[in-house]
Amino acid sequence: MANRQRTEGQARRDFIKLCCYITLILAAVLIFVNNLLPLIGVDVSGPFFRALELIKDIALLLGIVFGAWSFARAHGKTWVIIFWIAVVLYVASAIMGLF
Repeated sequence: MANRQRTEGQARRDFIKLCCYITLILAAVLIFVNNLLPLIGVDVSGPFFRALELIKDIALLLGIVFGAWSFARAHGKTWVIIFWIAVVLYVASAIMGLF
């Protein structure tokens, strides 16, 4: 039986799926932590939770950026410019949310 090689597209789709999975798990945990733990008196404003928020935001960006890039590239230069502006704004807001 021959070994099947993965194409670059398959590897990228697997990476996107992994980013989406990480985002889902972190979002679920962080929503739970941010809404429930303060009610019982646990402080969730530390650097650990901020780092988890940043990881979630980056994984979300990676999970959606490839699909959005394909869409923007297929629709012309204006869409590509809007895409890059949105990516820069997203990254800046994710980083600024860390501090």
